[in-house]
Amino acid sequence: GVCGCDRFKSGSIGDVLKTIITKDGYRGLMRGWLPRMLFHAPAAAICWSTYEAAKGFFQDLNGASDESTAN
Repeated sequence: GVCGCDRFKSGSIGDVLKTIITKDGYRGLMRGWLPRMLFHAPAAAICWSTYEAAKGFFQDLNGASDESTAN
C-alpha cells in the first residue's frame, strides 16, 4: 500500500513498533521526526500566541470593567 500498512501483521502498536525496530532499527522510529516538527511548529506557535494575546486582552478587559464598577 501507499502508506506502508501492508508491512505489518496487525494494527496493534506493539506489533508495529516491533516490526519497525526489527527492520529499520531504533533510527527507523525517529525517521520523519524533523520534517513533522518543522511542519507543526509554526501552527503551534500561532495557536499559542493567539491564545496568549486573547487571554491578555480579556484579562485587561475584565480588569477595566472591574475598575469602572468600583467607582
